[in-house]
Amino acid sequence: MQGDGEMAARIRALDWSRTALGPVEQWPSELRTMLGLVLQSSAPMALYWGPTFKLLYNDAWAHIPAERHPWALGRPGHEVWDDIWDVVGPQFEGVRATGEGVVALDQLLMMKRRGRPRETWWNYSLTPIKGPDGSVLGILNEGLEVTERVQLEQRQDFLLRFSDALRELSEPRDILRTAQRMLGEQLGANRVGYGETDPSERYFTTLDNWVDGVDPQHGIHDLSMYGAAVHAQLKRGEMQVIEDMGTDPRTAQPGVREAFKAIDVGASLTSSLVRGGRMVAALYVHTREPRAWSPGDITLVEEVAQRTWAEIARARAEAEAHASEERYRRIFDQASDLIVTSGLDRVITSANPAAAAALGLTQDQLIGRKTSDFLAPESREISESMLAKKIREGGTTRYEVLACTAHGEDLYLEVSSGLASDEKGNPIGVHLVARDITARKRWENHQRLLVGELNHRVKNTLSIVQSLSHQTFRPEQRPEDSIKAFEGRIQALAAAHNLLTRENWEAASLNDLVAEALHPFCLGSRCSISGPPVRVPPQTAVSLALALHELATNASKYGALHNDAGIVSVAWRRTGDRLSLEWREEGGPNVSAPLRQGFGTRMLSRALARELGGTVTLTYDPGGVRCLIEAPLP
Repeated sequence: MQGDGEMAARIRALDWSRTALGPVEQWPSELRTMLGLVLQSSAPMALYWGPTFKLLYNDAWAHIPAERHPWALGRPGHEVWDDIWDVVGPQFEGVRATGEGVVALDQLLMMKRRGRPRETWWNYSLTPIKGPDGSVLGILNEGLEVTERVQLEQRQDFLLRFSDALRELSEPRDILRTAQRMLGEQLGANRVGYGETDPSERYFTTLDNWVDGVDPQHGIHDLSMYGAAVHAQLKRGEMQVIEDMGTDPRTAQPGVREAFKAIDVGASLTSSLVRGGRMVAALYVHTREPRAWSPGDITLVEEVAQRTWAEIARARAEAEAHASEERYRRIFDQASDLIVTSGLDRVITSANPAAAAALGLTQDQLIGRKTSDFLAPESREISESMLAKKIREGGTTRYEVLACTAHGEDLYLEVSSGLASDEKGNPIGVHLVARDITARKRWENHQRLLVGELNHRVKNTLSIVQSLSHQTFRPEQRPEDSIKAFEGRIQALAAAHNLLTRENWEAASLNDLVAEALHPFCLGSRCSISGPPVRVPPQTAVSLALALHELATNASKYGALHNDAGIVSVAWRRTGDRLSLEWREEGGPNVSAPLRQGFGTRMLSRALARELGGTVTLTYDPGGVRCLIEAPLP
């Protein structure tokens, strides 16, 4: 069994004769070949084999089953994934029935982790492994968990809807009820509430709750009855996360757990607001049963709390007078979003500090400039069309633009804008709020790139493996010789891939490439490597690695590495944009040209030259084989 990692060792140690797969030596060549590739790979890979999809996987994939590892090894897929088999089972059966692969993007799987079903999201592929008759013998699975990215997008989508819903409201109580309801439904909570504290920070008044399945808790509450540790944390303004009221040490004070049980609280999230060194308000989320809160849940409550407080402050300021410039300016200055007002000609009349900081200018420098000065050409067209739509139809427009800061940096913005009107209702200007979504855009682009790159590399690797198998397994050769040769070539391919992975698949050092290829064959000083620093692209690296493996294999069988005295030297030089690499053997048995060309000779003299776009000269001098490879470098 190839591979020296943990999973390779576990597979070797398992008594497979007691399983449906039978002894390892009786496994079909397709299974042994693919398992060797999987174990040699540094990417997460798993094999599901046979009628019941027995599971085999490599070290990089071992974290995916989490606490089911290593129990999952060798077990049927429906046993390992009994919690998600209703989703993935039909996909596996479909691949077996049709012989066509499956690619799933952003697939929701309710996977049991740490004793509880949890939402997880995945990008994965299921690739059929076929036998000589075309039947599907097994399935190769490669996957990437994207839970964090999907939950981030869900959270951002919710917050956009949340902000839109609150933006249309003017009464503080309406804002509060809407915020509590939306947050409670989003998290599947039993109770959500908001309240404010008196100057002593002890008494907490909540006028309204959103509830589902529990009683509301209106009125004045003495925070000290819920424990000194809980109360102190709230007064410090720290996000309070309690997953189990019955076991959390902060609720161990006598009477505290009983107090929470009396109001049906098994778990809670509480975000408190501290102003001027004093706790003034808090937003809390309760569930009746204990709950393991995710980082996304915690972040969502924090952001909703901040936005709820901001919206309530806005509504109160408008209700008090609409007229308090000082109060308006405080909100304007403290907002984290970019806020800008302008005339219909787009000349900026005011901008908040966040807008000035984001664009790399002072507020005074922004006033008098046009908003279009900071937009990319295509975004200017979007902005103009949105203005025309507002003038024509009224209302608020929401859109995304690409801006450029004064320092030349790209800034992606999510814009919500409306018209300012005079007393007669005629439009006289534009007010807009923009949120910086640059990080989200970069993340989305990166994820698309990763998925595309993953698909590309898998297809290329399988094509190379297929070509090697066709060239290696020939009727005139003994099966055991073919298997040994094939395993060596797969190892050479895997070594080249590992080298490229360390270099992020951009290029590989020629010195490292040659050293990796010769390492299994050379002991002591029998091999010498020399040449200037040269980096070769991925395709060239793979081709050279396979070529050097064939030369070294032949040298160990018939050439300089067949006895104890022979030596091998590999030297290269770079002339302009061309590479010249020479393989030279000395001190071995006398050699002569073979009577027929084997796979290695064909690969060197034909395939390698074609792959490199150069020439390969193979010479069988009596004193030792020489191979001169000349090719252009990009």
